[in-house]
Amino acid sequence: MRKIFGTAFLLALALVGPAAAREPTIRAYPAGALHAWPLDSVRGVQSLVLQNAAVINTTGAPMTVGEVRFELLRGGQVIETRVLTGSDVDRMARGGAGAQAAGMIDIVAFQFGDVLGKPAAKLPATPTLAPGEGLLIAGQVFSWSGDRDALRITITAAAPGAATASLTIPVVTAQPEPRYRFPLKGRWYVQAGPGLNTHHRWAVPEEFALDMIQLGAGGLGYRTDGMTMADYYAYGAPVYAAADGEVIKVVTDQIEDVAQFRRPGESQEAYFQRVMAWQDAMLAAGPDAAGGNVVVIRHAWGEYSVYAHLKPGAAPVRVGEQVKAGDLVGYLGSSGSSTEPHLHFHICDGPSALSCVGKPAAFSNIENPYAFVTGPIQSGDMVVAK
Repeated sequence: MRKIFGTAFLLALALVGPAAAREPTIRAYPAGALHAWPLDSVRGVQSLVLQNAAVINTTGAPMTVGEVRFELLRGGQVIETRVLTGSDVDRMARGGAGAQAAGMIDIVAFQFGDVLGKPAAKLPATPTLAPGEGLLIAGQVFSWSGDRDALRITITAAAPGAATASLTIPVVTAQPEPRYRFPLKGRWYVQAGPGLNTHHRWAVPEEFALDMIQLGAGGLGYRTDGMTMADYYAYGAPVYAAADGEVIKVVTDQIEDVAQFRRPGESQEAYFQRVMAWQDAMLAAGPDAAGGNVVVIRHAWGEYSVYAHLKPGAAPVRVGEQVKAGDLVGYLGSSGSSTEPHLHFHICDGPSALSCVGKPAAFSNIENPYAFVTGPIQSGDMVVAK
């Protein structure tokens, strides 16, 4: 009797093992919970960006991705569904293959993490994947009113095989505790925040970052023609530690270059083309170059605050120093990938300014005098910090 049971059990394992191995693999980056950000705090409308996911053909045989399904969940119940098939999946494949062929996935590796595996899976220009190849799913945006607590991604492969795989990712909609103090004092215009209409929201490390400038007469950030650093109202403003912590990185030797500023009489189109080419070259030089002069502070709860584009020269803090919230850490400048003097500030989960995952932040010492309700900072807000 024991012998028969053992034989049957081994036979069952033999049958189950290959089937389990023939499922595709789905990965996402960021790999942990995804954080939503309000589109409208008054009406409770939330937004979510799935930065990057990928399906890798680990079935051992060729497969064609026929459907990509996204489901927003609440308590395990499906509330909303989006299904991509046909031309949408074809477009995903072409986009991923083009980015990989152009070297962009390597240049901005901080955006993709290990979503494609190491070494990275090859991305063909069609949804038909040979063993080991992948399909990149990038920049999927969702919005809703009410509660959602998870996003499920399901991949269905067309025949032969009709393999399926799914991945469920937690979604956090609650705003964080106000652990931080705003890193500047006075009245500041948030030129770019976590809104979907800014560059920040589409990059993993700076998804919830803030760019701050000051405005003067006529709504401009500068006097005269804006072609010197001193023209800008924000230039040289003191920058303060947002919370207690340990300084773990200080860069002070990066230059400031007015060649990145918009020239008098230059068309917006010509300016954008020139700056984009310059920024592409800077990214190719390595992820740390874009931040220019930077201070990074580690906080006791496992987060890191990043203060970028600071003025060059001697820093008021050094690596290893313990600082308190409100301590001076630098002066606002325009080093690195900066089109005018401003402070770039963000919170992330690692010690690198870019090779990390951005996290939302809330501040205890600010007012937004033009907002209808107290809520998270949005692009275009005027913030008064005490």
